[in-house]
Amino acid sequence: MRRVLAAALVVALALSFAACTNRRVIYERRTPVYLDTPQPDDERDWSVSGTATPETTPVPGNEADVLPFEFTGYAYCVMNAGTGEILLGSNTTTRNYIASITKLMTVLTALDWLPVNDNVKIGEGWLDFMKQNSGIDSFGLTEGTTCKVKDLISMALVRSFGDAAIVLGKAVEERSGRSIIDLMNAKARTFGMTETHFDNVIGLDIGNDFTANYSTALDAAKLMQQALRSEVVMQACCGNDIRLSDGKVLDNTSAFLRDTHPGSNYTVLGGKTGYTKAAGSNLAVAASSNITGTVFVVVYLHGAGMNTIGNEIDLMLEYLIAKEAAK
Repeated sequence: MRRVLAAALVVALALSFAACTNRRVIYERRTPVYLDTPQPDDERDWSVSGTATPETTPVPGNEADVLPFEFTGYAYCVMNAGTGEILLGSNTTTRNYIASITKLMTVLTALDWLPVNDNVKIGEGWLDFMKQNSGIDSFGLTEGTTCKVKDLISMALVRSFGDAAIVLGKAVEERSGRSIIDLMNAKARTFGMTETHFDNVIGLDIGNDFTANYSTALDAAKLMQQALRSEVVMQACCGNDIRLSDGKVLDNTSAFLRDTHPGSNYTVLGGKTGYTKAAGSNLAVAASSNITGTVFVVVYLHGAGMNTIGNEIDLMLEYLIAKEAAK
């Protein structure tokens, strides 16, 4: 009898998702992190994955065919952050551009070498790339000035500023005597990110002549799982406004992360957005169930826009929480 009631509950909840869109927050499309305005009909550049016809990746526990909604992006992966179990996914191991989700690795690598309260003096030539690429979102850092590491981290994660990511990378190279890119790729291997390669700290791709900065939905989920273990990172990407040491306030690039999601069965813990024309709109997010406390990591790659991504991740989380509660 208990099993019958549980099954009925899951079915009822699934059917109710489609009917309750009137309670969904319509997530505002923000100015993109950098480069061109996202276009839903952008054609995907498959130079990374090497195939024009992506295949759905078999995933343990993959129930995408019975989800009570349509997944409209290219790839996604939902992980139980505590166990590492993959709960749902599609195209999870196909290489994709991940845009500014890259900055999670930039910051985690920087934290290996730079104490958060240290000051970094911006060296000569550090920002030459930014001067030559004015389309990249920038805080407006200048050579010769000094910034706290924790402020640079906030700039890179909260507002996805490219100049902050570059300064962190240069500071690491100055401190370590090693290439920041080599350090990022070595760290990726320790995280088990076997289909990932970085070639810049910002998350740029073919649009800026960087062709070897890619990951997968599964690997990006592993990256977000590791980010959850860093209090510094999670404070910077929790969705709240962040006040810098000079008093300036940064607001998060993602409406989904800033929203408190009233009426939902989960609490968003934090995450990272990313956009380029080739990558589309992307989001890596961690959220905990208000019913069981389970922490989920969701990575959504190459979506049409943050509005769509936010609504579909909401449905994924509610579906999994309802399923878990019915056990």
